[in-house]
Amino acid sequence: MHEHENVDVVKDAYRAFSEGNLDALLECLDDNVKWFAIGPPHIIPTAGTRYGPEQVSQYFSLLEANGQLRCLKATEFIAQDDKVVAIGELVSDVKATGSSVRSPWVHVFTLRRGRISEFRSFYDTAAVITALEGIQISRAPRVTSALRTPVIY
Repeated sequence: MHEHENVDVVKDAYRAFSEGNLDALLECLDDNVKWFAIGPPHIIPTAGTRYGPEQVSQYFSLLEANGQLRCLKATEFIAQDDKVVAIGELVSDVKATGSSVRSPWVHVFTLRRGRISEFRSFYDTAAVITALEGIQISRAPRVTSALRTPVIY
């Protein structure tokens, strides 16, 4: 497929997701899809690697059960050969804590025969963990001059 056709497949997947049409989204996936979201799975329920449309469906169930995505906006698409990189921003509310998350993200798609065969999601995991744990983070203290002195071993 041509690069612009690959971008269209990715845009179709985003459109299906935004419309809440999981079946249409799953139709964009290869039967042997590998789906990865960064982060520690013992803290972030959606983190880790999943294989096949059934496990990807479970990913979206976890996503819905744990948060309310208010905005997932792709602002840029970059395509080369069988890869499409989407760059954007998300805003989500965490159900358990009532906290919200705003994070830039990068999604990397690999396509095979007109379907998504691999997905990799990168975002601000520290912000998500903070929201999941309901922690308020204060600004880091200023570094004193004593701490700026290099240590030589």
